[in-house]
Order: sequence, then structure tokens, then C-alpha cells
Amino acid sequence: MDSEIIIEDDNDDNDNNHEESIPTTPVLKSNENKNVKAASNTCEKKKKKGVFNLQWLLDSQLGSFLREYKPDSTKALCIACNEKFSIHYGGKNDIDRHIKLKRHIHNMKSFSINRQLITSTMKPNKESEEVAAAEGTFVYHGVKHGHSYSSQQCTTNVIKTIFSSCSAIGKSMSCGRTKCSSIALNVLAPYFTQQILIEVKEACFFSIMFDASNKGNTKLFPVCVQYFSKFGVKKGIIDLIDDADESATNTFENLEAAIKKSGLSLEGLTSIGADNTNVNMDNTHSVYTLFHDQVENLFKGNCYCHILHNGVKWGHQQLTVDVEKFLMMA
Repeated sequence: MDSEIIIEDDNDDNDNNHEESIPTTPVLKSNENKNVKAASNTCEKKKKKGVFNLQWLLDSQLGSFLREYKPDSTKALCIACNEKFSIHYGGKNDIDRHIKLKRHIHNMKSFSINRQLITSTMKPNKESEEVAAAEGTFVYHGVKHGHSYSSQQCTTNVIKTIFSSCSAIGKSMSCGRTKCSSIALNVLAPYFTQQILIEVKEACFFSIMFDASNKGNTKLFPVCVQYFSKFGVKKGIIDLIDDADESATNTFENLEAAIKKSGLSLEGLTSIGADNTNVNMDNTHSVYTLFHDQVENLFKGNCYCHILHNGVKWGHQQLTVDVEKFLMMA
């Protein structure tokens, strides 16, 4: 009987030890999980410590010179010193250390002054751009309809008077004769001339027209081109030659220089149009014959107005009635 009691006691002890050992296993595992999580959190904190934080830019002192260095997030950029420095180990402390450097303090003195000048004098102004666009449109309208610069100056004064209380753009417009001339010659003319030349080069072939006209004591030769575009036949002036010599050779040289200056090729020239004078259209020595020597298949384009004028002139000579006397009597 004693031996049986001993065996039972041993089993009970074993059962108790087994029962006591069961709850200890999850406790150990939970402790291990906590340690792993704590270690991972410390690693993440260490990794985030050396990365640029955009919240630093909200500080007025740092935001004036500090920028993010996008190729490497572990570095910061100082635009005052124009250099980048590492923040991988110290984070914000590295920035504070950079601020205390002598070269940074010296650079910030000039940087703050230059920044103030740039932002105050070169800040983009939407209103000024709108005023400039309005002035350009106004001058273009005047040129298109043949208005003089004096009339445009007068119209500008009227616009400023009418719209001074209701429009900031109308109140700020200032287009005098000098400014209108400058906008037309230095802004509009180069732009539209360039657009014409682009279309002519796309068309490849073109004809040229010219005529001499007097402006006071100045002899001018407008050089006009005619070409096919996707919108049909178009014309445009590409140059304005000032030369008092109207000889065939000089006119030819001026026209050839204007064509080459515009980047066009004589191989694309198909015809020339001008007055029916001997200097322009004679079959022996004229502007036409000089161009024909270089362009074999060149067509001669006579002036229709001169043809009509000559036709009416010679037709009147065949009449039995004096037209001028008839008109005076009427």
C-alpha cells in the first residue's frame, strides 16, 4: 500500500509541474514580442532621425535659407552658402551646428539684403503683364487699321479718363507716340516677320514683289513675298530697304541680300513682281534679267495696276471725245 501512495504522489507532482509550466509559455512569448517591437521602433526612430523633415521649413529662421536636397534625403541644402551638408547623424543638431559657422553668418548678411532687393524689385506682377498685353493689342489694332501714332496717343488719354475709376489696366495704360513706335518696330514687326518666314520655309516656293516709294526725302523699297500656306495664298513684308539708288544692279543686290538675310533660298524663287519700267522688267538689262541669270525658270509678274492704267490711257486716245473737257462741263 505504501508503494502505491508514493507512486500517486509522484504523479501528482508531475501533474502539478506540468500544469504550472503551461501558463509560463505565452508569458515568455509575449515578453519576447515586446522586446522585438521595442527594438524595431528604436531602429525606425534611428532611421527617421537622419532624414530631412519638411516641418523644419515652417520655422521662419530656417525657412529663409534651408531647403530639401531631393537627390539625398539625409542631406540639407543651404542656399545662402550654396552648399549641402549631412544631417544623417545629428538631424536638427547638424542644422544648428551649420548656423553657428562663421561662413554661414557672413553669407547670411549679404543673402538677406539681396533677397530683399530681388523680392521687392523683380517680383512678378500680374497687373503689369496685363497692362503690357493691353498696350500691345492696342498698338496692333492701330497698325492694322492705319492709325497714326498721334491718334493712338490721343485715344490712350481718352481711355485713361473714361476707365480711371473702374479699370486698373485702363488707368495704367500709357501709349504715347514714342512708345507706340517702339512696340510696333521692336516687338510686333520682328514677331510677325518671323512667323511669315516660318510659313515660307514650309511652303518651299515663293514669289517676290517690290516697289520704290518716297517717304519725305527717303527712298524706301518694301520687299514682299507671296506663297501658298494651309490657309491659301498669303502675302507679307519681310524687309524694308532704304536706298536712293534705283539702278537695276543696285536693286538686284539689295533684293538678293534681303532674301539671304531672311534665310530663304533663291532655288525656291518662282517669279518676281514689280512695275513695268525698263529698270525692273526690260529684256536686256533689268532686275528681272539679273534674277533670271540665277533662276532659269523664273516668271515675270507685271503690275496689274500699271497694265490697267496703260490700257485706259491708250484707250482714251482712241476716243473722239475729250474726256477731261467732258468732265469739266459736267
